[in-house]
Amino acid sequence: MKKYIFIAVVGLSGFIFAGCTKQKNAVQQPATQQGASQNSIQKVGDTTKTGKITTISGRFYLTEAGQTPKEIESYAVELSEYVGKTVTVTGQYSGDTLFVGSIE
Repeated sequence: MKKYIFIAVVGLSGFIFAGCTKQKNAVQQPATQQGASQNSIQKVGDTTKTGKITTISGRFYLTEAGQTPKEIESYAVELSEYVGKTVTVTGQYSGDTLFVGSIE
């Protein structure tokens, strides 16, 4: 009887360990997967864009020529000072929002 209990405990431990290993590997995989849409791709690093800053309903947008306006935010720059002006912004994406670190 003890032999069967030992085998059951060892087998159950193997399943638990395998589950933990699978969970760890899933976390280490990159944020993007093959076949993912362009909107769901994780953006990494600094991005520089040139366009006109506009505001709609208290939110700021950067409109590049021929492109859909992209939402921008900033903790480093007062965006309201640049509304209506064409500028070059540098920042990093968080989701679909570009967080501006500097404006030229």
